[in-house]
Amino acid sequence: MAIVPSKKMIAICQYGGDFDTHDDGLMTYIGGEAYAVDLDENMQLSGFKQEIAETIDSTVDGMILKYFLPGNKKNLITVSKDKDFQRMVNYYKEADQLEVFIMKEAPPGKNTKKKQPARRPQKTPPKAAETAVVVQSASVPSLAPTLNNAVALNEPTDVEMGNEITPVPISSNPFPMVVIDNDQRIAARQWENLITGVGQRFHSLAEFREALRKYSIAHAFNFVYKKNENQRVTVKCKAEGCPWRIHASKLSTTQLVCIKTMRPTHNCQGVTSKAPFRAKRSWVGNLIKEKVKESPKIKPKDIATELKRDYGIDLNYSQARRAKEYAREQLLGSYKDAYSELPFFCDKIMETNPGSLATFSTKEDSSFHRLFVSFHASISGFLQGCRPLLFLDSTPLNSRYQGMLLTATAADGDDGAFPVAFAVVDEENADNWHWFLTELKVVVQTPGQITFVADFQKGLRESLREIFGGECYHAYCLGYLAEKLNKDLKGHFSHDARRLMVEDLYAAAHAPKLEAFEKCTEDIKAISPEAYNWVIRSEPEHWANTFFGGLRYNHMTSNFGHLFYSWVSEANELPITQMIDELRGKMMQLIYQRRVESSQWITRLTPSMEDKLKNEVIKARSVQVLRSHGSKFEVRYGETVDVVDIENWDCSCKGWLLTGLPCCHAIAVLESYGRSPYDHCSRYFHVETYQLTYADSIHPIPNVERLVDSEAEDGTVLVTPPPTMRTPGRTKIRKVAPGGRIGPSDFLKRQLQCGKCKGLGHNKRSCKEIED
Repeated sequence: MAIVPSKKMIAICQYGGDFDTHDDGLMTYIGGEAYAVDLDENMQLSGFKQEIAETIDSTVDGMILKYFLPGNKKNLITVSKDKDFQRMVNYYKEADQLEVFIMKEAPPGKNTKKKQPARRPQKTPPKAAETAVVVQSASVPSLAPTLNNAVALNEPTDVEMGNEITPVPISSNPFPMVVIDNDQRIAARQWENLITGVGQRFHSLAEFREALRKYSIAHAFNFVYKKNENQRVTVKCKAEGCPWRIHASKLSTTQLVCIKTMRPTHNCQGVTSKAPFRAKRSWVGNLIKEKVKESPKIKPKDIATELKRDYGIDLNYSQARRAKEYAREQLLGSYKDAYSELPFFCDKIMETNPGSLATFSTKEDSSFHRLFVSFHASISGFLQGCRPLLFLDSTPLNSRYQGMLLTATAADGDDGAFPVAFAVVDEENADNWHWFLTELKVVVQTPGQITFVADFQKGLRESLREIFGGECYHAYCLGYLAEKLNKDLKGHFSHDARRLMVEDLYAAAHAPKLEAFEKCTEDIKAISPEAYNWVIRSEPEHWANTFFGGLRYNHMTSNFGHLFYSWVSEANELPITQMIDELRGKMMQLIYQRRVESSQWITRLTPSMEDKLKNEVIKARSVQVLRSHGSKFEVRYGETVDVVDIENWDCSCKGWLLTGLPCCHAIAVLESYGRSPYDHCSRYFHVETYQLTYADSIHPIPNVERLVDSEAEDGTVLVTPPPTMRTPGRTKIRKVAPGGRIGPSDFLKRQLQCGKCKGLGHNKRSCKEIED
């Protein structure tokens, strides 16, 4: 096995100079000398330091390595362990060289002093400044900016007031024993200089308290209020015996607040085992608001981890969860504004995707009611390559404004879900379904009849009949039908009895012949005559294969839209325009991926249909064919006898009709005549047809987010969120199997059964039946 040499790069090692920080925060290394050291991906930190030490004629003791991230000249990153070293190498692995800055750790007991500008004479002699032992990297300036209204401590402003101002300079590090790793708490370092010392002014006490809170987080200490009044605030370090304290009060005749006294030095350890945290839910919520906006699905534990890493704030799960909830509440204003963008967004969809339909409907009061979207690529794909079979279903949106997503999904030639259209409505009711089907008919005008697999409640039965009339077949979704049977069952039935009745209902629906259907219904009758009567009155001509007149290719439930369920779960916390665009992106990616995959297929049929046909070919070897006059043949397979009509593509087993593929009986007859079974498969299962389904593309929509005008122009339709209210309890979402189909076990839950009275919903201990 050949050994692949590791990639080498050149490390430009800067040494002996100093950093200069510009007004915009960018840093420049000035002076010193530069050395070139070879670096490869397999090198360790210790070896790299040794290489540098030999090059600059020094030792590795006290050596500190720092570098800038690509494109970032404001923050220096410290390399302290092998993991940090490997991360640095990975950042620059595509480059031929990287720049590393070599520094020496200051020896204990010595301060790194900076030049101070000349100070103006003070009216009151300052107290002796308290000093602290500082252990830090030499020549590394503070990276945190000061407040716009802050007055530097070395240039205190004399203010005429009753209380005396005692300026006390702050040391470069107020903690005597602890050094904070530059790689940690980077975000908090911007707050290090929010408090600069005596004489610093603030516009209000609220502004001072906010600066103090951030300052304490940046320097990792906690504090307590000794006085917290409308005119003055006195604060001390929470650590017992620590001398740090600060006092600020309002200037007379003004609203300005000025720091009067401050002891800036701590003698406590500074960073405690549990980082200081005085912030409330609202404060942390505002801090993470942008993060929640960028990643609405971020988990509370991830929020806590990032706050600990970036700010040193230690939150538990419930605190992080409440902060996230507050951030989401604050974002609702922008979420609400997104509804006013719907007219603009619909125009963008149809402009970038000609032939698409994106329309919304409003109520009389102009509030948002429903939005319908269907892209041209999905429309043409359905018309060219999908079977005339549509699945109608709905899924709840767990967003602030709730609502429902109504979907129309087709089945492609490989039995994959193909999204045709969807709509966002305030609730699932007869009026909204009627509107959705009206819009749907505009885009799916196909020759011949369409079969719809959908629920028969919520006005769907009446709306389909009214809008599509005799042009469609309505197949009742077997999942909804079984749920209603289970709900309507009267009397005490055990879990096993209910399961058996539902399984018999499924078997009756799949039964191809009348005899099998009757046997299944008789089994139901043996358990419950009432359930049997319910089944007979439930219009079997809309759900049983024995009586159904349309073609649904053995798809019995409407849950073929399971693809939308996973998409919505990832996007339902976004503003409505972003959510719709997220769904568009998912559809665009789906069409592209399937187009690329199908271009590699070498079979005549799609993979799943090819496998099914091969299974029937194997079974056909055991079928005996008896020739007859004309196109009809008698075939025998085991103990069964069926009749195959080649010219009409029909078999008495109904397998050919129900699936669109020739059954084993038909294949045996075709092969006896020297015909290919591929020529007698539904055209929808051929690879050429499948490729037509995904031939067109959905195009990107630029500028999804647009600034919302503060005032709507005259004549502009103002669209607002739906006036919905959250109902008590959790939203119920039906379980969906991986293939999108549901069975009896997917919604039947085992109920508690009493061992005394055999009733359901309680046990012996809680049974209230009076004993004789």
